[in-house]
Amino acid sequence: MESIIQTTEGYEVTKHPFLQNSDQVLPLLISPTSPEVSLKEWIQAHKEEFEQDLLKHGGILFRGFKINTVADFNDFMCSFDTAPLPYMFRSSPRHELDNKIRNIYTSTIYPNERTINMHNESSYSRVWGQKIVFCCIVPAKEGGETPIADSRRVLQDISPELADKFRQKGVMYRRNLLPDLGMPWQEVFQTDDMKVVDETCRKNNIRYELLGENHMVIEWVKAAIVKHPVTQEETWFNHAFFFHRFSRYEELELSHDDFFPSEYLTSETFFGDGTEITSAEYNEIKAAYQKNMIAFPYQQGDIIFLDNMLAAHGRNPYKGDRTIATAIIEAVYDTGNIA
Repeated sequence: MESIIQTTEGYEVTKHPFLQNSDQVLPLLISPTSPEVSLKEWIQAHKEEFEQDLLKHGGILFRGFKINTVADFNDFMCSFDTAPLPYMFRSSPRHELDNKIRNIYTSTIYPNERTINMHNESSYSRVWGQKIVFCCIVPAKEGGETPIADSRRVLQDISPELADKFRQKGVMYRRNLLPDLGMPWQEVFQTDDMKVVDETCRKNNIRYELLGENHMVIEWVKAAIVKHPVTQEETWFNHAFFFHRFSRYEELELSHDDFFPSEYLTSETFFGDGTEITSAEYNEIKAAYQKNMIAFPYQQGDIIFLDNMLAAHGRNPYKGDRTIATAIIEAVYDTGNIA
C-alpha cells in the first residue's frame, strides 16, 4: 500500500501498514516527513482519525518523532483526555521511571533471558486499560522486541469448537501469592491491610484463602472472549495462555507430562467450571498467537500504541540495557462482576 501524506498546518506524516506486502494491517506505521513535526500537535489535530486508525489496525507504531526521554513521553501522553492509570491488582513487578511523573512505569521487570508470553494487559483483572502505550527510551543491544498480535485474528485461528467452549465456560484464574515464589499479596493489592484486601475481593467477586501469614491463594472467573466496546467485534481477551501452568513448564524446560506441584506455580488457568485446559488446547492457543505474531527491533523514540482489547503483546529475550516506558489509559470495568 502506498504511503498517505497527512498535512495539518504545515505538519506532514506518512502512513502505511508496517508490513506493506501482507494482509496483516497491524501495526500502522506513522512517521514524520521532517524533524520539525510534533507528534503531540499532530495527534491533537487528528484525534478522530487517530482513533479510527487504531480501531482498524489494532495498533500504531509512531517512529522518528524524537521522543527520547520519560519527560518527552509523558508530554506526549498529555495529548489525551485521561491521565495514565495506576498499576493495580498486579501480576508482575514494575516501578515508576521518574518519581516526579505519576503512572509512567518501566515495562515488566523480568529476567532478560526469558520470554514474556503473549497477553492483553490486565485482561485477567476486573479493571483494565483500553489502551496501552510503550515508548523505547533505551533499545536493547540485542533482542528485546515487543511482539504484537491482532486478537481478532488470534480468535479466528482458534477452532470454533474450542472458541465455543471458552465462550460458554469462560476462564478461571488461580494465583499463588508468596514473597519467595512470585509476588506477595501486599504488592498485588498495593496494601498490607487485610481488611482492604477482603473488601477488594468481595467487591470484585474474587475468592481468597490465607494459607499462612504471607501465603494467599486467590481465584476468580472471567469471560475469555469479549466484544470490543466500540466496534462490537469479538476478540480473544484473556490470560488463559500466559497464566497457564504449561507456560511455566516450558520456561523451566519441562514437558507437559512432567509433574510440578501446584503450590509452586504462581498462576494457573482452567475453564470457568474448573475443568482442565488440556495440552492440546493450550498448544492450539499458542499456535494461533504464533501465526499472527509480528516483531521488529526497537529504535530509540519508537512508540507502540495499542488498543489493548484488539492487540496482544509480549516480550522477547534481550541482551544489554533496555528501558521501555509504559502507560495505560482509559479504564474499562468488568461490570458484571463488580459489586
